Amino acid sequence: MDKSFDAIVFDYGGVMITSITNKFVPLAERAETSVEVIREIVMGPLGISTNHPWHRAERGEIPLDQIQEELESYAAEYSVKLFGDEIETVYSNTKSGLTAPYTIIEPMVQKAIEVQQKGLSIALLTNLFTEFYPTVKEELTDVKFDAWIASSEEGTRKPEAKIYERTEELLQVSGEKILFLDDFTPNLIAAKEAGWSTIQVTDPLKAIKELDNKLLSLS
Repeated sequence: MDKSFDAIVFDYGGVMITSITNKFVPLAERAETSVEVIREIVMGPLGISTNHPWHRAERGEIPLDQIQEELESYAAEYSVKLFGDEIETVYSNTKSGLTAPYTIIEPMVQKAIEVQQKGLSIALLTNLFTEFYPTVKEELTDVKFDAWIASSEEGTRKPEAKIYERTEELLQVSGEKILFLDDFTPNLIAAKEAGWSTIQVTDPLKAIKELDNKLLSLS
């Protein structure tokens, strides 16, 4: 049965900007391992929240520059050699080095603005290191989000249930009235468990079309 939405919630990486997971391809090639292995070494498991340093930094428990020094034990489990610049490479936004910079997905930014102009609340829900919060605010300055939910600010991260509860609290919208766009399956599963509707973003332009279709069907 169709239902109306009061709020559209957007992820940042992979939704508002091109995904940083693309940057693991050259890292995997250099380390002579798979993308899945190098990503798990650097970012920890995607499906759960743990004490991996990446997860701890996203919750604001440790600074960004502490992650790299704690990765060796995780690399050793896979017998993978690290080069000491993995974190810097993933978050570098220059044309030099192993990877190309990420870019803003302008059609998604414009869609968020359009959705808000039509009377719906909008929010940004992202796993984000403390050090990058000002950068994201600056990059998305044209979008007047009704709520910003950054994991390092809240002390909880996707897919932990608490961050979804916090989003509802800040928006003052119940879960069944929220539509969420994210690129990671575990984050969407957790959102569905909270009663949210979801759109998985694998292609941003297709996701925008799906969003339009969902909203049009309810108009």
